[in-house]
Amino acid sequence: MNSRTQRHKTNGASAGSKTNELASDPVLVKRALISNWAKRASRLGYSFFGISTIAVIWGLTIEFTPNASRVASAGLIVGSIVLAPAILVQYSVKAAVRDERERGI
Repeated sequence: MNSRTQRHKTNGASAGSKTNELASDPVLVKRALISNWAKRASRLGYSFFGISTIAVIWGLTIEFTPNASRVASAGLIVGSIVLAPAILVQYSVKAAVRDERERGI
């Protein structure tokens, strides 16, 4: 958990009560879970972009075969499919936390 998924500490609240608040609030628990999965999907999407980049570099330096082209294309396609929703979800979580902070919830 991090500051994006936890509510701000109120005056006089201790760390133990903050943990209890997080465990008892289903919205915060679900937001933390969604944020965690979005981070994992983001890493996976960027990994596919990295694989695609390596395939292109391999093709340009060694030999650009149809297999290098297929790996590069597949990496871009799969990376885009995985990364786009992950980025949207991460921004949604940040917006929800910012909205709660502004409204003082």
